[in-house]
Amino acid sequence: MAYRAIYRKWRPLTFEDVVGQAHITDTLKTELITDKVAHAYLFCGTRGTGKTSTAKILSRAVNCESLTQSGNPCNACPSCLGILNGTVMDVIEIDAASNNGVDNIRELRDEIVYTPANVKYKVYIIDEVHMLSGGAFNALLKTLEEPPSHAIFILATTEPHKIPATIQSRCQRFDFRRISSRHIVGRIGEITRKDGIAITQDAIALVAALGDGSMRDALSILDLCSGIGGEITKADIENVAGVASGDLLFELADALIGGDVASAVSGCDKAVSAGQDVGSLAESLLGFVRELLICKVSPAAATEILDKSEETVARLKTLAGKVSEETLIHAAYALSDAVSVCKWAANPRVILETALIKICKPETDSASSAFAARLKQLEAAVTLGVPVAKAPPVKQKQPAAKPAEEAPLPDEAPPSDADDVPAVEAPAADEMPTTDGNDDWQAAVHAIKTVDPGAAALLTDTKSLKHGDAFYVIFQNDAIRDMVKSNQGIKDLLKKTAGGRTIKLVTRAELDAKDTVQADPFDELIAKKDELGDQMTLF
Repeated sequence: MAYRAIYRKWRPLTFEDVVGQAHITDTLKTELITDKVAHAYLFCGTRGTGKTSTAKILSRAVNCESLTQSGNPCNACPSCLGILNGTVMDVIEIDAASNNGVDNIRELRDEIVYTPANVKYKVYIIDEVHMLSGGAFNALLKTLEEPPSHAIFILATTEPHKIPATIQSRCQRFDFRRISSRHIVGRIGEITRKDGIAITQDAIALVAALGDGSMRDALSILDLCSGIGGEITKADIENVAGVASGDLLFELADALIGGDVASAVSGCDKAVSAGQDVGSLAESLLGFVRELLICKVSPAAATEILDKSEETVARLKTLAGKVSEETLIHAAYALSDAVSVCKWAANPRVILETALIKICKPETDSASSAFAARLKQLEAAVTLGVPVAKAPPVKQKQPAAKPAEEAPLPDEAPPSDADDVPAVEAPAADEMPTTDGNDDWQAAVHAIKTVDPGAAALLTDTKSLKHGDAFYVIFQNDAIRDMVKSNQGIKDLLKKTAGGRTIKLVTRAELDAKDTVQADPFDELIAKKDELGDQMTLF
């Protein structure tokens, strides 16, 4: 006998064999036991969830000559055996994808009036019924509503929204759920034991995950790998199925979260060089980002939603804790676009690499999701108030025309007397001290960046200057300077850097000015009025 695929060889023969659909099989068994079988059923669900298998079991059960007490067909009587081997012509399977015209339904309507030849009921199993044309549905309507007493219709579809409401209202509808990885793992374990297939437990778990809720897809992958000599391992499944390994996805995601473009592009090259399809890699990354987002927004229910082991979910939660929701949403949009374009692009690798660069550097992406991610980084920098560890100096060549003085970054600096950063007057040009470098300030900014990439955003393009007991932080424009002045977290951070000196925030223009413009006392009173409220009245 010719070789039979595993999913055909192990097609369910009883309702108990239908994995993960107890809410349906229990109802059908009760109907069979109480002899309350409906004249029309509509089975809805994604591929590989057991719709057709359940329809075939039901077709045998209604015609079984020795129905078991549990409601299952005996699979041993002449009727059951005849339906199983295809010799009973009263169970008709119709593929609506290729028989979708009105003439096909008219033929069915003309034949249905004849009584079955060998069994009790004539059963019509119409698969992919949503493919029927509008005229075909209309022709089926009256027959489906009032079929002969000897006829039963079982309609199966993966797209129930395409079924007219008039058809749905004439059927008992059952919705098949996606099969959980736990159920798929149990079924595959049973099949491999009975077939003598040697496979590791982590390989079974990967096959179940690749099945993505479809038992047939999972068994097809197992069938694909069953020809491997010796014990089948997780690496064998990854190589044969052409999917990225879990460790590689974690490495790529970690690089994307850290904004490490070089590592992200290098990881992509590693996967492609190993034979990974670019489109499949993009889809795997998109799915991984979705898992991180679930762990971020719903950590308590992540294990149940993701249907993964507790160890894997714990790793996902740890990684999700390092990134904002806005960044993950931006990554999801960028990768989703890449998945769509990769299907038609002449060079899909360029598309994926461009998406990775956009995720690492949101400033290169003009999408609104990228703007939200950049804004979140800025907010993180503004609200940062954590102590900063000393980092090794980052040597950068400074222009000779713009010298500044070194600012140490002690581990434990004494508290500053300046609880608030006052509005300052820049020192006159002839009072400015001369310095011979600004390396320690760059090292301080680098140390802040290692804590949180967004924390150093407001200190980019700044310089530091010590003058007497004052520590100046020099900004390029007053807008950023004002944002820092209004945030206590940044001020606390700067106190650490100032080494006990009074912090003064100034702009480059203020330092370049030779004369200091004194503030108008009346303007100062007006500014304080907002703080004092009713305690002060101006006349």
